[in-house]
Amino acid sequence: MSKRLILGVLLAVVALSGLLGVWLLRGGDGSTRAQGDTVEMGIDPEVTGNTASTLGTLEYCVRVDVPSPAFDNLSDYNIDVYVQGDTQAPVGYDASVSYDATKVHIAAPGTNALIKMPGASSFGDSVPDSDGRFVAGAAYLSGGPGIAGNGTLVRLGLDIGGSGLVTFDFDPDPPTTAYASAAGAHPIIRSAALLAINEDCPRGGRPEPSPTPEGKATPTPTPNPILELDRLRQEEAAKPKFDGLINGIRLYPSDAKDIPAPKWACTAAKPEEIEHPDMSAIAGSPLEITPSYLPAGAEEISPAFGPTVCRGTVAFVQRDWVVRGIGDFYIIRYQGEHAVEIDAAPDRVLAATVAGKPAVLVKPLLDGYDYSTVIMAEDFGHTTVTGLLPLDEIVKIAEGLK
Repeated sequence: MSKRLILGVLLAVVALSGLLGVWLLRGGDGSTRAQGDTVEMGIDPEVTGNTASTLGTLEYCVRVDVPSPAFDNLSDYNIDVYVQGDTQAPVGYDASVSYDATKVHIAAPGTNALIKMPGASSFGDSVPDSDGRFVAGAAYLSGGPGIAGNGTLVRLGLDIGGSGLVTFDFDPDPPTTAYASAAGAHPIIRSAALLAINEDCPRGGRPEPSPTPEGKATPTPTPNPILELDRLRQEEAAKPKFDGLINGIRLYPSDAKDIPAPKWACTAAKPEEIEHPDMSAIAGSPLEITPSYLPAGAEEISPAFGPTVCRGTVAFVQRDWVVRGIGDFYIIRYQGEHAVEIDAAPDRVLAATVAGKPAVLVKPLLDGYDYSTVIMAEDFGHTTVTGLLPLDEIVKIAEGLK
């Protein structure tokens, strides 16, 4: 059984991440490890100044010009997966980065998963990797620890084969990220980033100050949305997370202890009973995703995960879109228990009715710059719609699902 299939199965079953994530959270005797301070794991599309123990200016979006882009398994540009807020040297991490494989692949040149953990054992995917999801992970099975301080965990070499906007994010629902030091597994805040290939970055980058006409008063500066989002994330990290039942749907945070994994259609399936067919095989299934409303300019992209079928039953379906200049969103349908992993303070979680179904709304920290989420209870399980769009747009998408 391949690592990708193992992780694909575990992603929908376990509360945190894949095999390494479970290892990070459990001691060798199966005991739960202590928790460390909250850390941020994010994507930086500009690696200047980044090392194992330093970070340069973190960018939300960077434009890169690549004349005549074409896939050749060579690195055209590098981006970093970084960590900040750790107070001790790392002993292991797990990071699964998603991207648009029609525009970029991960190439061997420039890719290094052991920058912060020299001498560790790597559990990442082989390169070149071209399916829109790259799993990187490392742990010290002996020796270590790694290099303390804010810095780069993974440097990814990008083989650029097309133009356009590419979102680099961590796999959602449940997020496949984990980070551990001697203090144990750390709660994680995740930050996505954009790479604009042969085009300008959309709104959401660091705005330049507007020129002031001579003789007129200097206007009050517009708050920087990225800095404001960082501030709100720090405030959120200090709050308790929602953990409980709301509107018939169980929500639990990624750092919840002693929470049983949600039961789903593949819980008792053997590896040979699990299939990943093409999306065309899902037609007519209750989990088929057919939106009747999409925001203007929405363009469908390859999903982070393909459909999952267990013993002939459709268990999981996902479709992804990007709206240029605004953000991305995705829709997931899942056959199983009404249980979803969500990291949000209670004041961002609301009970609602959407399309006549019991639902939960998770408000973004900053509208248009953080993920808005709608979770609807279904006869088969639940539907999740989430994205970097205003919450009212996410609700409209959910209401238009058939």
